[in-house]
Amino acid sequence: MSTTANESGRIPTLHIVADSIPQAHYRAMKAVWEKGLAIRTEYDRKNDAGEFIDPPSRDARVLVEVKDPFAEPRYCPLSFCEVGTYIAEVLGAKDHMVVPMEQLKKAVQGTLSAQEWPYTYHQRLFAHPDADGSVVDQMAIAMERLAKTPHTRRAVATTSVPNIDPYLEEDVPCLREVQFRCPEDGEGNLVLNMNTMWRSRDLYKAWPDNVIGITFLQSVVARAIGERAGRTVRVGSYADYASSLHIYGQDFGAVGGDAARGLKSFFDTFDEETYLSMALTSEMARDMLVLPQLKELLTPKLVEQWRFPATSIEIIEDIIADLESGRMRA
Repeated sequence: MSTTANESGRIPTLHIVADSIPQAHYRAMKAVWEKGLAIRTEYDRKNDAGEFIDPPSRDARVLVEVKDPFAEPRYCPLSFCEVGTYIAEVLGAKDHMVVPMEQLKKAVQGTLSAQEWPYTYHQRLFAHPDADGSVVDQMAIAMERLAKTPHTRRAVATTSVPNIDPYLEEDVPCLREVQFRCPEDGEGNLVLNMNTMWRSRDLYKAWPDNVIGITFLQSVVARAIGERAGRTVRVGSYADYASSLHIYGQDFGAVGGDAARGLKSFFDTFDEETYLSMALTSEMARDMLVLPQLKELLTPKLVEQWRFPATSIEIIEDIIADLESGRMRA
């Protein structure tokens, strides 16, 4: 008789394949909920007596493949951030918030304030900081390599900064590595596949918005490679490996239900078909969420709040123009 993951202390390894982002989210939620290991996290809440309030999380190593990340409907029904704002961040609009390396090395000995960001994913990928203060545009190197040699396996970029990240007390990058592969299809066009590796992911609250933002970047990179290579490059599949894909115990009431409060479980409320029927198409999300949130960022109040320099304003304006013109899908 086989032992369960909890009895053996083994973290389960799961594989999810789906046609779209919402379908992948539903299937990953169900798999981790049913097969994940019960394990504590550093974010579990305690009462004044030091006793845990939250149950242990459900956790697994999970590889998720989305065959077409722009398949419709594209946007999950669940979203816990302003996705338009997040897209702008992934494309570089908030890189100016990142603390300079010399200042960051001192700051990690204490606590960073809300105005002191240790990184953004875009900054780590496009201006990766070295200890001497220099930066490397890993993505430019990767795109040039793919334009010249589409079948390369070396188009890789990392977010890791070993002389900083191990000393951060809280905000350690979850995304660790990005890889692009660009095979040809049957018609001789290039197809940009994207692989990402994450050390940790909140499956219930963070995964859908993470994937929307990172696949938006995938479409930007595909266009850039096409311009460099003088060839048609379309977006291909997206693969997402997380060493820890988890559902936090504090979210069990929403996911597993809470009979005492009359709350149904996520899976009593949704089957896969129902979940997909509530998802948003790119066009719906663009008009209802993405464009309004991007335009809100350009209001005087938020420009001042975020201290946007001219470069950030230009990034946001370019995203808006690309979406409104149809040059890019949301």
